[in-house]
Amino acid sequence: MENRDSMCYNQNGLDQTFDCRKRSITYLFVVTSEYLVLVKGIQGMINVAIVEDSDSDSILIENYIQRYSQQKKVEFNIKRFDEAISFLSEYREGYDIIFMDIELPNINGLEVAKKIRRIDKQVILIFVTNMAQYAVRGYEVNALDFIVKPVNYAVLNQKIDKSLKIIKVNQDDELVISRSQGFIRVLISEILYLEVTGHKIHYHTIEETIVATGSLTEYEKRLKNKNFMRCNNCYLVNPRYIKSIYGMTITMKNDDELLISHPKKKKFLKELADWLGQGNFV
Repeated sequence: MENRDSMCYNQNGLDQTFDCRKRSITYLFVVTSEYLVLVKGIQGMINVAIVEDSDSDSILIENYIQRYSQQKKVEFNIKRFDEAISFLSEYREGYDIIFMDIELPNINGLEVAKKIRRIDKQVILIFVTNMAQYAVRGYEVNALDFIVKPVNYAVLNQKIDKSLKIIKVNQDDELVISRSQGFIRVLISEILYLEVTGHKIHYHTIEETIVATGSLTEYEKRLKNKNFMRCNNCYLVNPRYIKSIYGMTITMKNDDELLISHPKKKKFLKELADWLGQGNFV
């Protein structure tokens, strides 16, 4: 066998599937008559910060993460901080998960989290605390969850599982849209919403609007695992770009206004509430 990337081909109706493996990264290309989707597994190291003034608790959390790494074959890059000031002073977007003690010297963990949210909307926050009554305020900073001390491995295992599911969903998969002139690649994370008019799909992205043939129902199935939601027969919405909802109108972050239909309202609002309840935020 030649020493090169392997490619397997399978055709099923209009769909073609290509499975390409290179080093430790797996890519799955799903091709239909209208578009191609690139789906990736979690790749690279997961960057974790532990902000905890108790050295014993900090070391315990680190050891548990390393144990998780060995069991689940996931690589972590872990950095520990024993106080919040130095953590904040050097903070840059790039951490995937932060384990944050609430009772820190000089400034409490909730205040630290509020400062982080001003510059990083995506990082997953998990509070670690002796006082559960304070941890429930984590909704103020869209924290994913909290762990009550003493930290238990089984509990931390569950929180990391939950975090990695969100990280995987949020990774920048691509949609490659076929057009008569060729194709164009679009990051799914940069699509605000899809709109159907006749047999045309309008892909409203951060940069532009792309028009191609397609079925919104088919896209609803394909993008379900990316949390796109149907608010109307005409629209499929990426909830990350919702600016506000008032009555039956959604205002997107580009100020486009989309109507919620009465038949879709209950399901749409439930899906949105469930998504927000998972630690996501708009």
